Amino acid sequence: MADLTDRYNTPLPPYEEAKFHAWAHANDKLLDLGDYDLRGLWKQTGGVMPAGEQHGPDTYKKPNHPTFSDESQYHGLDGQLGGHWTQQGKDTWTFDASPGNLTHRSPAELQDYFSKYEPGVTLNLPRTEKKGAR
Repeated sequence: MADLTDRYNTPLPPYEEAKFHAWAHANDKLLDLGDYDLRGLWKQTGGVMPAGEQHGPDTYKKPNHPTFSDESQYHGLDGQLGGHWTQQGKDTWTFDASPGNLTHRSPAELQDYFSKYEPGVTLNLPRTEKKGAR
């Protein structure tokens, strides 16, 4: 997986960057910088997650995040196309992965991620053309 720590980040002025780093360090979020624009989330929320939220919205997912989707502000940037979430019922979701999702993770890695972190979500992998198939 590509480490995008230094790419796809919301720019912050120096005085905010220092506050952001203090928040990220205090909340043990530094490892998330590789696949999530924490600066954007921090700026949007003022460093306070809404009650009941376990993670941030797709808005700030970087192209290498396992569930990078068309809801990310980075969808379409540099040709990076994410998957698509569809709500099937009250608590039932489907994620249609894009070929772009497979540039950063294998189908097995995506399935493993969904089994661990997105239980109950149906993962649809894109069809791939086999060489020599008609």
